[in-house]
Amino acid sequence: MKLISSVLAIAATAIAMVSCCGQPDLNGKWNILKVNGEEVTVIGDEKPFIEFNTDESKVHGFTGCNIMNGPYTLDGKELTFGNMATTMMAGPEENMKTESAVLGAIRNVASVKVDGENMILLDSDRNVLMELGK
Repeated sequence: MKLISSVLAIAATAIAMVSCCGQPDLNGKWNILKVNGEEVTVIGDEKPFIEFNTDESKVHGFTGCNIMNGPYTLDGKELTFGNMATTMMAGPEENMKTESAVLGAIRNVASVKVDGENMILLDSDRNVLMELGK
């Protein structure tokens, strides 16, 4: 009986370690809530988002005025984005400011933390660049 209890305890510890320290699940659409600590505000109905396609290691999103697409790399909790292709449309000044902040933040992402319905993108100094939510 002690052997079974010991085996179960070891298995539970191993599962907990994988859950806390494994690769986060990025898949799906994430709304951009904050960039550089400021809440995202845009004029219009469409809100900025990043959608991760984990099967292809690609992202698609809306930055405030334009659509973006590009690759990303996830290694454990280290996250980097490749060159993003974007459309080139102008929009309201508030949306253009949001877009500039989003694209600037994406260039500096170095790691990610996912906790349920929330995602935090961090730079190499562990400063919060973006907060996203499902």
